[in-house]
Amino acid sequence: MLESSRQASRSPLKGLTQTGAILMKFALRFLLLGLPFIVMLDISRAENLPEFRPALLGHGPRSLINKINVESLMKRGQRDAVIMFSCFVSSLGQGGYMRVYRCSPNSELLQNEAMGQCWRAHFEPAVYNHQTTEVMLTGTIVFFVANEKPHLRIFLNQENEDIKGAKDFVAPQLAFPPGNPKFEGFRFPPGAPGHEAVVAVSMDCNTMGKASNAKVDYEYPKGLGFGAQILDPIPDAVFVPGFRSGKPVACHFTMTLISFGARRGSRGMIKSG
Repeated sequence: MLESSRQASRSPLKGLTQTGAILMKFALRFLLLGLPFIVMLDISRAENLPEFRPALLGHGPRSLINKINVESLMKRGQRDAVIMFSCFVSSLGQGGYMRVYRCSPNSELLQNEAMGQCWRAHFEPAVYNHQTTEVMLTGTIVFFVANEKPHLRIFLNQENEDIKGAKDFVAPQLAFPPGNPKFEGFRFPPGAPGHEAVVAVSMDCNTMGKASNAKVDYEYPKGLGFGAQILDPIPDAVFVPGFRSGKPVACHFTMTLISFGARRGSRGMIKSG
C-alpha cells in the first residue's frame, strides 16, 4: 500500500487516458507559461483604450435595440410612443436599473418591455481615463408603426433638436470611476429622507468631462430642497464627455434624476451600485 501510494504521488496523471494526459499536461503548461502573457495582454488592452468613450448600444443579439421585441409590441397593441430613460451600465457592459419618464400617453407596453430587457442587454462599456467604468446612461426610445411594420429608434440623448434631426450625439454620462472620493452620489435632503422626487438639471460639460453652470429646470415636489441637494455635489462629479459624430465635444445637456423613495434612515439617492 505504501509503495502504490508513492507511485501515485509520482504519477498524478495515472488513470487518465493517454490523450487526456497529454491535454492535462498542455493545460498545466499553458497555465504556468501563459499566465504572464495574459496579464501583459490585459495591461496592453488597458493602455490601448481611449481616454474617453461613452457607453454605447453595441451590436449583436444582446444589444438593447435587438432585445426589445417590436413585433410582439405591435401585436399586443402598442402604437407610436416615445419614452425617455436612464439606466446604469457596469464596467463590463451589463445594463440595469432602468427608469423611464416623460413618456407619451399609452406607452406602457413599451415602458415595460424596455425596463425588462435592459437587465438582459449588453452594452459597450464606457471608458474614463483609459479604464472601463460604470456610468449612468440617458436616452430616448422611439417606437412607431409604418405600413403595418414596427420600427424602433434609440437615441443616447434627450435633446429635442438632436432627436428631431436624428443626429449622432451621445450626451455626457455620469461616471463612477475609482479614485474619485469627493463624489459620493446624490443625497436626500435632510428634511425629506426616503421621499420620492424628480429633478431635471441642465448644465454645460467640457471635453474633459467636467460640468459647470448647472441649474435646476424642473423639480418635484417643490419646497423640500431636492434641487439644491442635487446641484451641490455636481462640481465633484465626473462625466464621460458628450460625443458628436464619434468625437468628444463641449455641449449643453439635461440630466434627470429620479428617486422612488428609500427606507427610513437611508441617505443615498443616486450612487454607484
